[in-house]
Amino acid sequence: MARQLTTSASDAVLAISVLYFIYNIFWVNFFACIGLGIQGAAAAFGVVRFAQSRPEGQVYDYHLMTSWLAQVVGMPLLAVGVCHKDLPVMMNLNLMIMVAVLIGCRFLAPGMRHLATQSCAGFGLLTVVIVALRSYNIYALLACAVYVASSKVIGSEGKLSWFYRVDLLHIGLAVGNVLFAWGFLDL
Repeated sequence: MARQLTTSASDAVLAISVLYFIYNIFWVNFFACIGLGIQGAAAAFGVVRFAQSRPEGQVYDYHLMTSWLAQVVGMPLLAVGVCHKDLPVMMNLNLMIMVAVLIGCRFLAPGMRHLATQSCAGFGLLTVVIVALRSYNIYALLACAVYVASSKVIGSEGKLSWFYRVDLLHIGLAVGNVLFAWGFLDL
């Protein structure tokens, strides 16, 4: 596989957006920073992976693992950060689902593993939407909409016109991270 420098650059933009989030939110909400920090680690590994002419070996494995962890651990921790004061029941549900998926994915078939991963991340986003609606936080709602549009409408496989879909996904996630930062400052 040839180098994908555009994907490496879009991963760099995503990593910078995570750093922006952490810089602004760290003292406000530690859980959310840990959650998006995992996404930043995946983006950093993606920068290295897609800049190589042969993206294989440990960097490839680390990128896949941290990308999976960003969905299974990162999104629920972001949701915990949003709802730990207002909805403790949703916080506990997010933590329980996260732990169940972390443990249970080892025993599931690949199709069920993908479904469990998507369900865990989806429940985290749904929790953020509920809290954002309750607190009239437009930035968090927009961030959730951008996340859903990026992951479900654009996706990560193939090309859309001249652009790789994964590049558009990374840029969408970066915009969502900036909106999440503004939303957390508004909570």
